[in-house]
Amino acid sequence: MQILYDFDQMPQTLLLNPGSIVDYDKHIGVPLLSNIYAMGGSSSRDINYNNLVAGTEGNTKILRNLRELGLSNDELFIFNQQIELLNGGFRLRNPDYYLSFGMYQQINGFSSYSQDLVDLYLYGNDQNQDGRPEFDQRFKANSLNAVFDILGVFHVGINKKINKNFNFGGRLKLLSGSIGLETSANKGNYTLNRGNAISDPYIHNYDNISVRINTSGFLEPSALNDDLGSRSEIIGGLFFLNGSMGLAIDLGFTYKASDEFIFSGSLLDLGMISFKHKQTRVQLEEAVIPSEDFYDPNGGLDYWRSLYLANELPLITDDKDFSYARSPKVNGAVRYEMRRKVKQDQLAMRNVRADLSSDYLTSSFGMQVFTEFRPKYPVWAVTGFYSRELTKVLSAKATYTVDKFSYYNIGLGISAHIKSFNIYATADNLVALASIKNSNYQSFQIGMNFIFF
Repeated sequence: MQILYDFDQMPQTLLLNPGSIVDYDKHIGVPLLSNIYAMGGSSSRDINYNNLVAGTEGNTKILRNLRELGLSNDELFIFNQQIELLNGGFRLRNPDYYLSFGMYQQINGFSSYSQDLVDLYLYGNDQNQDGRPEFDQRFKANSLNAVFDILGVFHVGINKKINKNFNFGGRLKLLSGSIGLETSANKGNYTLNRGNAISDPYIHNYDNISVRINTSGFLEPSALNDDLGSRSEIIGGLFFLNGSMGLAIDLGFTYKASDEFIFSGSLLDLGMISFKHKQTRVQLEEAVIPSEDFYDPNGGLDYWRSLYLANELPLITDDKDFSYARSPKVNGAVRYEMRRKVKQDQLAMRNVRADLSSDYLTSSFGMQVFTEFRPKYPVWAVTGFYSRELTKVLSAKATYTVDKFSYYNIGLGISAHIKSFNIYATADNLVALASIKNSNYQSFQIGMNFIFF
């Protein structure tokens, strides 16, 4: 959310930096419309709708298209979505304190690309698809790394003006888990070996292997079938109705070093979540298994499931609780602010940074950095920006971001204040919008609030 960070003092900036400057006395977001956000993409420029999905039928064909792109194991896939149900805040009796609170629903998905496991799933021990097994070909498990969850996030934050130059803030977040999946720290190899004699069975060798996949809310353990449950179960999971809970904190600050230079930073999502409902843990352990069969390229997932049900896979399933840490995020920014005098008779509408009677408008430029600490593969971004109050009602922010997903990501945000009503919208990777089906990354955000002084 690099466009929204430190932009125009909207209430949602407090979710990115609880230590932001707050000049208003209270706010309330339009329910379900105060913040709608979606972002998704891949670090590979070749992954887009036209290359993967167009003209395909079924997920297996999409996976084959993915394999044919020849990706490396360090490619990443990421998806994030948020909808605010409630957002509000007010200044306390001591005017140096501002209390904010709310609730939002979030979907968070992240995965690295595991070439060996995709190859094994699609073509098993017959990678050449000639009907004859290939022996001693090693498939590694260490690149399997993924997380997916659907959460309800209830939060309350406090913003404190320490003095005229320094603001500090913190936020407590209670997490309610609806659906969860996590796998990381996997290791080991799988190979198919010959028996001692031609007539001997094949040997499936799971060497030093340790693979664990934790799921909650959507996998039935006896046959490893999907079991999402009803819509009411999924929605109920957002409101602490299934026992899966977590806790996280956010911290942030803003420091005004001079009238022009302003520094800010935040640490977000420092915490963890524990899933305790409809959980299934699948573990693949070291084993040597003789078998008359090798992979049937037409069997797909049914082939692997049939081996599991026939006890020919060294899989252990149970229903133990599991927990994992949230992925902490760090933001940092420096900006240089400039003020320009405008005529008093200019349209008397305003930006929340300035007093209503002010005859100055503000513009700024600077740099932002972002890091999200995912297992093995941190996600980072560096952003240059220019922000400008176009009038006292309308502000804009333009960004240029370099990250693992794009080296030419141009973004734009617009915010308008009409009396007490605020509406804003942002969009990322504008260069790709003209041919979005060829884009590997996209994001957008829109929201509406009432802000009072």
